[in-house]
Parts: sequence; structure tokens; C-alpha cells
Amino acid sequence: MKILINKTSSLGDIIHAFPVIAYLREKIPNSTIDWTVEKPFASLVDAHPDVDRSILINTRVWRRNLFSLHVQEEMKSFYRDLKSSSYDVVFDLQGNTKSGVVTYLSQACHKVGFAKPVVPEILNIFATDRRFMPPKGKNIRDDYLYLVQSYFNDVVPFSFKGVKLNISTDELNQVHDVIGSHPKRTGPKIMVCPGSAWINKQMSEEFLQDFLQRIAHDQDPAFFFVWGTDDERYLVETLSSKMKESSLVLKKMPLPVLQRVMGEVDLVIAMDSLPLHLAGTTATPTYSIFGPSSAKKYCPVGNRHHAFQGYCPYGQSFEKRCDLLRSCQTGNCIKKVSGVTLFEHFTQCFPLLSHID
Repeated sequence: MKILINKTSSLGDIIHAFPVIAYLREKIPNSTIDWTVEKPFASLVDAHPDVDRSILINTRVWRRNLFSLHVQEEMKSFYRDLKSSSYDVVFDLQGNTKSGVVTYLSQACHKVGFAKPVVPEILNIFATDRRFMPPKGKNIRDDYLYLVQSYFNDVVPFSFKGVKLNISTDELNQVHDVIGSHPKRTGPKIMVCPGSAWINKQMSEEFLQDFLQRIAHDQDPAFFFVWGTDDERYLVETLSSKMKESSLVLKKMPLPVLQRVMGEVDLVIAMDSLPLHLAGTTATPTYSIFGPSSAKKYCPVGNRHHAFQGYCPYGQSFEKRCDLLRSCQTGNCIKKVSGVTLFEHFTQCFPLLSHID
């Protein structure tokens, strides 16, 4: 069976679709699975051991330079790649107009997507011929699985056990070097990922520092700090400077390598962010802090994953994300979460890290 996954962006959303790949590979072991993805995110898809081929689009560049020769050649190359295979089914997990164009152009016997009441952008329904509506209140990963399992008339619950992204031998050695380079040789290994693409998804530095220092006093861990942008690097350097003997700021590394490092630590602490969702593909437990987005919707699935949900002081409610995520002037649903409050919740979830199951 030949299958096309249409999930073009963003990095976190792509990771949310990884359980679909695991399900398909388990259900149809000899299937061919291709994936349509935006070029900047292709390395993540290419590292997945169960994806046979990635088909690249580059719409951000194409929109800016539509009539340049280079863009015209890229678009032709994409069209040829897409048309080079005929598929039994394409699963449009993106559900917007852009992915709808890709689904429409693909050669597939069946084109599966979201039903009208839940599709993110209504024009997408004109590209699909089989549409399903996931039940309300489920995790985003379950929504994607629901589409695929519904197509196969499969109602048996599927449990995602994770995936090890492909890395080279040199990169595997790098993983071992990272773990072995921490100056503290004892205590639980905790990776801290304080950043997020949206400032309103980040804790205040003061309260996050207090939270981590309470963990340091209680658990005596070895902290591994991760950053993505220059601002995040400054933040983790500031946080680690208050706990020098127990902290190591990691160098920036490719996502597949970071995922493997995550698999070697005892716990990952993160906001609602790419690192959280990446950690959710490993066997490592996570503790996440949510504010203007729903932990029920986006927290990694499973008993080893725990999340704190901030409370909106302005009475906003939402199923997925707060409408004011990008415009709220205070972000107090997460900025006002104190270190004391968070630590009390954390210790209920993880009373003793050495006993994490």
C-alpha cells in the first residue's frame, strides 16, 4: 500500500503526527509512506526511520518570489515529485488551504481529511473525498490518529511507544559525550527547556528560577539547559549561573541528536514548545507548564507525562489555544505561576525522580 502524509508544518505539529506513522507501520508493515513537508522542516521528517520519502514544498519563499526562475524551478520540481507516485490514500492532517492544494494535486484513490465542522480552513474540504470529525476534548495526537483509524474502520486503541530518529555514528558519540560531560555525576538528570516560540507561553524568569532552585534543593539533580534562540541562550545562561555546580548549558544541536539526548535523561521540563513535543517521542517522562494553550490538547500522551495548567485571570476559556495568545499584554496565566505553586504540583507528580516509572 502506498500512503502520502500531508502535514507540511510546523515542527511541533509535524511531531504530533508521528503516532500516525507508528500506527501505519504496525498495521501495514510493508507499506510505502511518503510525507509532504515544508523545506525548512524536512530534516526532521527525513530522520524518521519509517518515512520512505519526503516531498518538499517551500511556500514562504515561493510567495515572496513567485516569478523568479529559481522559484519556478522549485515549484516544477515539487510538482514532478508529487506526480511521480500514485497513492492508495493521502491523509491531509494539516487541514488548511495550502495542504488542500497539495492533496488536490496528488494522485490518490482516496483523499482523507477533516470534516467541515472541525477543518481548520473550509476550502480544504474541496480537496478531500473522505472526511471525519474527531470527538471533542481529545489530544491533538489522537485527533490525527482518529482520521487514519476511521479510514481503516479500526476502533482498537493505539498506544504510541515512541521512535528513535536516525542519527549518524558520530552524532551518537556526540550524545554520549553530552551526557558524560556534565560536571555533576550523581543525582537525576533533568533537561530544562524554558523557551517557546511565543513569549506568552514562557514563565517569568524569577518564578522559573525559584522553581528550579527548589528542585535542586529537594532532588539534587544534574540540570541540562537547552536553548534555541539568542534570547533563550541568555535566559538559560542566567538560570544556570545561579546553580553552577549542578548545571550544564548545552550547545545547539540538530533535532534528531537532541531527541536522542532527551532519551538519555531522567526528566524533561518544558513549556508548550517544540522541545516538549520532541521529548514526548521518547521514553523519558516530561513535566510541562501551560498557560494560553491547553495541556489536555497538547501535552504528550501517557502516564509518565504531567502538566501544570495556568489559570486565566481575565476569564478566558478555550479548547485549544487562547484567542489572546499573541496579543495579551500580560501573559499572566503563566507569568504569575509562582515557583512555590509549581513546585508543590511537581512534587505530587514526581515525589522522587529516582523512582520514575
